Parts: sequence; structure tokens; C-alpha cells
Amino acid sequence: MDDRTTSDEDLMLRIQRRRDEDAFNLLFARYRVPITSYVYRLVGKQAEAESLAQEAFLRVLQKADRYIYPKRFSTWFYTIARNLATDFLKKKRAVVTDNFRSLSESMLGPAPAVAEQEAAAHEELQQLVRALQELPLTYREVVVLRSLQELSYREIAAIVGCPESTARSRMDYGLDYLRKHYRRKDGEKI
Repeated sequence: MDDRTTSDEDLMLRIQRRRDEDAFNLLFARYRVPITSYVYRLVGKQAEAESLAQEAFLRVLQKADRYIYPKRFSTWFYTIARNLATDFLKKKRAVVTDNFRSLSESMLGPAPAVAEQEAAAHEELQQLVRALQELPLTYREVVVLRSLQELSYREIAAIVGCPESTARSRMDYGLDYLRKHYRRKDGEKI
């Protein structure tokens, strides 16, 4: 079987059985960007996100025996990353203060300061970023996992440790909050 089409779960099985370095490298290539991006959106600092993502990959190797085949690898891995980010935030008693630059760049690309229309779009996106920062972590993580990481509610529920219906209601609350607060025109919330 071609390694590029091998499932994540089968790659993890190879890591469990043989400590297969090639299998780990494939998982790393598949998940490096999504996991770092996800952790960044939770902790708000790029350096910490990269460090926590590396720690998450290390945990995959250290705790490979805890993975239960054929359960979804992505759910197990996102749970590891989430727990690391949550622990980091608790230990540092950090409040997410950085703006979500990667979110703005992924939606608009780097905001050029030249064109007035693009500057207005950038400002609108910055309002969204500020609203995301104000959103409690419980809701923000579901919004990020669903909207930006495109995971199913079932996967999100497994990652955050809640029923699927709770994940859906957290998403609804988060989106409702963003609709009401991310844009302000004439001093009024819409």
C-alpha cells in the first residue's frame, strides 16, 4: 500500500508495533500545520504553540501504547494537543492576548496598507479577531475545531470531553456571540 494513502490509524498501528519512523514522519507531515494552528488559536502565542505542538508529537511516541486501534487517530491526537494547551494556560494563568494573525492571513492574506478597501476589510477582520479573543475558551475551541479545522461534532465532542449536543450548543453560542459582537457600527453591536 502506498504510504500517502495509508490511513492515520494504520500508521499509528505501525508506530505501536514497530516504532516505525517512516510512519511517524508521515503523521508529522500530515498534522504539523493543523495541530500548530489549532494550539496557536488556543494559546495565542506562536512560540508557545510551536513548543506545545512539538510536545504533542512527542506524546504520540511516548504514549503510543495508549492509542486504541482502529479509533480515529485525529481525535486522539487533538485531545492530546488540547490537554497540553489547557495545562499551559492553567499553569501560566495566561489570558490569550495575541491577535489571531494566522486566522486573518488565512482569510485575507497579509493585509496591505495601501488600498482603502483592503484596509477596511482588514479592520473588519481585526474586529472578528478581537471578538474571538473575548470568547471564552470553552466556546472558542469548539468554533476553531469546527470552523477552521473542519472537524465533525462527534470528533469535537471526543476531543473536548463533552456530549455531541453540548459541542453543538457551544458552537451555536460562540457563533451567536461573534455575530453580535465582532462588528460594531456607529457604536452599536449588531
